Amino acid sequence: MDKKTILFLQQLRENSREKLTEISKKTKIPISTLFDLLQELQGKAIAKNTILLNFPELGYHTRAQVFLKVAKEDKDKLKQHLFFHQNVNTLYKINNGWDFIIETAHRNIKELDLFLDHLNEKFKVEDKQIHYVIDEVKREGFVISEI
Repeated sequence: MDKKTILFLQQLRENSREKLTEISKKTKIPISTLFDLLQELQGKAIAKNTILLNFPELGYHTRAQVFLKVAKEDKDKLKQHLFFHQNVNTLYKINNGWDFIIETAHRNIKELDLFLDHLNEKFKVEDKQIHYVIDEVKREGFVISEI
């Protein structure tokens, strides 16, 4: 990745809604080059254009990272269920004795508890660990550097 591309991606990470004209002024890269870079990076280095939500502002005051180990025969069914569940914000397949980590957002602890009870009833959950998110210290802060 060349320096122009890295500089452009850094600017987009800071504010993805900033106009190309403003990014051009800051980086001294011509707008036409930025436009071409954007077209080239879409779907490759730029996986998705999205927003970050403030969950408490939306009424979701309970967030947790839940580690799950599930019986082999239920892995695919559980993955499918979690993928489409409205309270699962992020789903990771992992290793070292666990199958998944899920980040969930719920209005309160009771709602989270009901969600976990439902998982236990519907799937053969062998083990789980719940880690409540107390405060978000850093999110989406990866800085691209030269390779």
